[in-house]
Amino acid sequence: MDVLIRYGFSMEEIKNMMENNDEIERIPDKNIYDIIDILGSVGCLSNHIKNILYSNPFCLSRNPKDIKDLIKQLEDLRLTHLEILFDSNPYLLNIGENEIQRIKKQKEKEGYSEEQLKEYFYYSSDEIF
Repeated sequence: MDVLIRYGFSMEEIKNMMENNDEIERIPDKNIYDIIDILGSVGCLSNHIKNILYSNPFCLSRNPKDIKDLIKQLEDLRLTHLEILFDSNPYLLNIGENEIQRIKKQKEKEGYSEEQLKEYFYYSSDEIF
């Protein structure tokens, strides 16, 4: 949790995050650093990362490897600007790579082209939840 303070979150923001995800106090700082680094590696700036973590504190409970696997699946779909995608819909970080594959297969069966599939993730991904 100290990493959140060092990253610039106020105590009030951390308290609000903990009210939504009570596991935060038990998450090792290394995992939080890893998640921040992963988000940074796809182009998220500090303000994106703060928005993402504050809006979706549940992503902090995920295994960093699972988030990397999710990002790999999104990149395999040739999605770009993941920083914008995650900032606009941080809850995407809660789903697994298998869910991405399931959605892809379902949308392909419905006749979605590659471009339509990309648009689905950018503009309609709130339907996933």
